[in-house]
Amino acid sequence: MKHLPLLDKIPNFSSSLIFIKKNLSHVPFLAVFNILTVVMLGGLSIYAKLKNQGDGLERLFSDPFNFWFPYEGLLTGVSEVLLCVAVTICAFTFGVLRQQKSRSRSQIFLFFSALLLGVFFLDDRFRMTLILSSLGVSKKLIYLCYASGIFLYVFNFWRFIRTTAYLPLIAAVFLLAISRFEDLFSVQSQGLHAMLEDGTKLLAVLNLALYFWHVCDREVWRYLRQQNEDR
Repeated sequence: MKHLPLLDKIPNFSSSLIFIKKNLSHVPFLAVFNILTVVMLGGLSIYAKLKNQGDGLERLFSDPFNFWFPYEGLLTGVSEVLLCVAVTICAFTFGVLRQQKSRSRSQIFLFFSALLLGVFFLDDRFRMTLILSSLGVSKKLIYLCYASGIFLYVFNFWRFIRTTAYLPLIAAVFLLAISRFEDLFSVQSQGLHAMLEDGTKLLAVLNLALYFWHVCDREVWRYLRQQNEDR
């Protein structure tokens, strides 16, 4: 009888290993991101154990829920979801269009759209502007960087944008400008402050999500038609 490796003697081990390898090869970065996440969680657990910071670790996973005001932060959450939807749609569509033989303008547009929207999402979700301003960085400088990024984005892709139904995008840029620059001025009314800063942001990300859904839907259908013609 032919000698088998020790691991092959374990029931179903070889088939399970093949199945795992197949899934890892089909899903890009699956192993890398899982390993990094496990290492991060393990490091946090060790730190919490050594430093007696179990409550601090728990806060990282705590839900921002107020029992007395369950609607607190509701519209802010909606804004974050809509912005995340816009980023996801652009990134996914870019991944689909990458399969084209030649690089198109729409691919580059969607790549930089996902990148720019991703920066806005990270800033909004993790309060990067507030963190930087607390470290001494001027908010005016931060907003100038955002404005410069938006200007370069529109300047470089205006020809492509003109081929789309771009009114929601223009409205979103205008509303985001109001939202970002509102806190540079003193507004006494809390309700007015909320409407000018968060209400305009909600309208802006709603228009962004609708605009990029429309553009991505159009580009995917173009790609599918081209694939059918090539066949």
